[in-house]
Amino acid sequence: MQLSAAAPATRSVRAALAAASAALLAPVLTPAVAQPAAASPVWRGDSALLLYKEGGGRVSAVEPVVSLRRTDGNDQTLGLKLTLDALTGASPNGAAPQPSPQTFTSPSGESTYVIDAGRTPLDPSFRDTRGALAFTLERPFGDKRRLALGANVSAEYDFQSLGVNAAVAQDLFDKNTTVSVGLAFEADRIRAVGGAPQGLRPAYVFGAPRSGSASRNVFDLLLGLTQVMSRNWLTQLNLGWGRGSGTHTDPYKILSVVDATSGLVTGDRYVNELRPDSRSRLSLYWQNKLHLREDVVDVAYRYYRDDWGVRSHTLDARYRFELGGGRHIEPQLRLYKQTAADFWRPWLVEGRDWSSTTQSTGLANASADHRLAAFTGQTLGLKFGMPLSTRSELTLRVQAYRQSQKKPADAPGVLQTLDVAPALKATTVVVGYTRDF
Repeated sequence: MQLSAAAPATRSVRAALAAASAALLAPVLTPAVAQPAAASPVWRGDSALLLYKEGGGRVSAVEPVVSLRRTDGNDQTLGLKLTLDALTGASPNGAAPQPSPQTFTSPSGESTYVIDAGRTPLDPSFRDTRGALAFTLERPFGDKRRLALGANVSAEYDFQSLGVNAAVAQDLFDKNTTVSVGLAFEADRIRAVGGAPQGLRPAYVFGAPRSGSASRNVFDLLLGLTQVMSRNWLTQLNLGWGRGSGTHTDPYKILSVVDATSGLVTGDRYVNELRPDSRSRLSLYWQNKLHLREDVVDVAYRYYRDDWGVRSHTLDARYRFELGGGRHIEPQLRLYKQTAADFWRPWLVEGRDWSSTTQSTGLANASADHRLAAFTGQTLGLKFGMPLSTRSELTLRVQAYRQSQKKPADAPGVLQTLDVAPALKATTVVVGYTRDF
């Protein structure tokens, strides 16, 4: 079992934990080679505990995961995975820092919180617990072909999700080549605390209309090719396309309205964000594994783009050193870079982006969410694994993440002197235990 580091933000942490626990159509660099018939079912149990913590008192996460897989004599595998996670801490609400304290209202509208002068506004009220259950079935499907089916359900206080997926893999050329196609569908229901506010309208207006719930549907298609290049080299190429339709706006994010000269909040002061109601995504993933005399080199590259204007590049390199006796260490370096979404704004300038007189804007969409900004990220990790017996293994992975956001070049007034794009540091620790029985 392998759990990747969660992304550095409240909602992205949640999404990354969900992806780590019950990923749909996750790329796996192994050909679909049939297992020899077994006299009795073979069971494999996996368990892991993930601990994630961001610096500066921001988001922390604790996630235990337990999964069980059973393979019978007909090479049919059933899998069940249970995930629980608890998230606490503070998350940026999207507002810009100011040289004087700022007061904000909690999502429920029942309380307020104050942000000190010069500090990035963080909402300290975030608390959530999520439970997820995933079921998988893999079995032979014709000549040198395998079928995989899956279903998953996830629920938390303000978000519920139900998904199904299916994939077919076909071996060719003496099993040196495997081609695959996969489909996934997910239906989400969002019930924001206090109701979802209207986008691009003044925030914290008493009596303003709010919606009770919203929905989003996500469809994904994956085409894969795995090729044995030589006795020691295996490569995989995946092309993914996806589209989400429905609510994409974060009901808890706002933007500051600032004066064009002073940079101080003015007029309506804060406005609710608004994102497009659809998002199309395209990704290309290329992974290579090279087996040396004993060690293994694993290098992967991923390119991503969407119709929001986000473009990203990810390079992930790992080297597994065999220490003997089944023990190994695996250092990791991951580099990430992305451009900003077309509608990302660090703030709205009064008279240019927003009119407090008419309470309107010429912008179709706007968000100050730092996950949609231009930034780079670096992850350094180290994994250690050792067998506890002939049927069990213990692993420990530690990762350190640092994110640097590109600073706006045209910050007005006091915003030039404040840290409007602070760096983010996060640490992830994953302890895993695997046993066959």
